[in-house]
Amino acid sequence: MNRTGVVGTVLLTLLALAGCGSTQAGPPKLDQARTELAGVDGQAGQLRLLDVVIASPGGRGSMHIAGDDAALLLTIANDGKAADVLVGASAEVAEQIVLRNGDAPPDPRLQVPLPPGDVAALRQVTGPHLELSGLRETLRSGSGVPVSLVFRDAGTVTVDVPVATYVDVRPDKYLEPVAATTR
Repeated sequence: MNRTGVVGTVLLTLLALAGCGSTQAGPPKLDQARTELAGVDGQAGQLRLLDVVIASPGGRGSMHIAGDDAALLLTIANDGKAADVLVGASAEVAEQIVLRNGDAPPDPRLQVPLPPGDVAALRQVTGPHLELSGLRETLRSGSGVPVSLVFRDAGTVTVDVPVATYVDVRPDKYLEPVAATTR
């Protein structure tokens, strides 16, 4: 094989190898890009905090305004053999963290039972969840907020909780068609 043939073969081989690895390197495709922040996990003794997140204030780039409230969503799994209780929570960015159940009035006394081997799901804005009440500052989607959770037996754990970003939805997807009017 002559020198040109060897160089050509090497170049073709390199191009083929580069093509094989293209799904592992380089910028992600738009349809595969993450457009929503996942919550964070934490641990306090035998208690696992799962997918802790502050609900998004709206579409990308939106914010919770100071003075408003923001839903704090999480799941707590008790992997231990003894019951525990979530007895308190705090964040410097809020006057207090309260327990909410949908539109029911807030309950500032946090008493969430955590039976052994069970899960407490505080994940639905329309159901049981925690709420950062009386925000002291504006929270933008994509930012993080330190939140401390206090358990009767497991003690206190602090996690840096992200403010979720909703996936943008095409506005025309939910709009009703406008009827044509005649004059």
